Amino acid sequence: MPKSTNAGRATLKEVAELAGVSLMTVSRAVRHPEVLAETTRKKVQAAIKKLNYIPDDAAGDLSSRKSTTVAVVIPSLHFEGHARTLDGLSSELRKHGLYILIADSFYSRSEDAELLRRILGRRPAGLVLINSAHSSEGVEVLQSAGVPVIETWDIPANPLDSVVGFSHAEVGAALTTHLIDQGHEYITFLGGPLDTDPRGNERLAGFKRTMTERGLDASRVVTVEQDHLTINAGKIGIARVLDRFPDTTASICLTDRVAMGAMMECRRRGVSVPDDLALTGHGDFEFSEHLVPSLTTTRIDAFGIGVHAARILHERITTNSMNDTERHVDVGFEVVVRDSSQAMRPSTRVKQRLHD
Repeated sequence: MPKSTNAGRATLKEVAELAGVSLMTVSRAVRHPEVLAETTRKKVQAAIKKLNYIPDDAAGDLSSRKSTTVAVVIPSLHFEGHARTLDGLSSELRKHGLYILIADSFYSRSEDAELLRRILGRRPAGLVLINSAHSSEGVEVLQSAGVPVIETWDIPANPLDSVVGFSHAEVGAALTTHLIDQGHEYITFLGGPLDTDPRGNERLAGFKRTMTERGLDASRVVTVEQDHLTINAGKIGIARVLDRFPDTTASICLTDRVAMGAMMECRRRGVSVPDDLALTGHGDFEFSEHLVPSLTTTRIDAFGIGVHAARILHERITTNSMNDTERHVDVGFEVVVRDSSQAMRPSTRVKQRLHD
């Protein structure tokens, strides 16, 4: 058997020698296996497996001027919805021989331009952004990227290219409307740092708009200064809500995880959910329906966002054309009403809080 001389890494030539085929045949087996006869393909695949051959995608992409990599910039790896979008994106792209390369921007606008330059330096076939907020320098980098750019998880006012998402402002408005229709007037919004969470700001804007339109106090806002809103952030946040706005009968939590923490703190304080305080979340995480009480939230087709983005991207890569209707997809959302936001029934505890 041929021995590798490339610091332990097998070469294309070694695979060809072991399989008894040409270099071109091995290259085709790696990049376009469907064009080879089954017996030839199996021989090459067996040699690849035996030598643990790793294709040099970068070199291949440069020589063919065709990349098989799609870069994905994700603001955080802590949110379950983003993971589901990556699943949908990857599963659809793999059907077309495309694979994803992931970078975490950590919600940072100050460093996004440099991150984008480094990613684009890898010469991806396209770029998927699970974020639509960028610095002015980042926007300039994206506008000169030279590859299709898909923004997801939002409907930006000024899209850079293609978009697959939904309106976070409408999410905030829909949850607020639901609580008002349940009889609540003293509603508080519990969110995170306003300067680093543009999507949270949009949901807050929807809350304020709806409260104002219904003649209610829109200033009841509490924030927790944490980059990643954890369960503990929900515990801290709801404590602030109850301290600053003791007449609160309902609270809109930025995410389901925050709502879970709020529910735990309410239980510790002897505050009944939903009789004393109704709670809502956002994201419909796996645990949300299993909480006691089950959590009212908003459901997003996170997997579908990834699939839509992949299909648009593949179409753009292969044909370099697509009409505006197909390039801008609003997947919408659903308010999932569960036990945590039942119609308001003021309890003795609430009445006492209102008169303390």
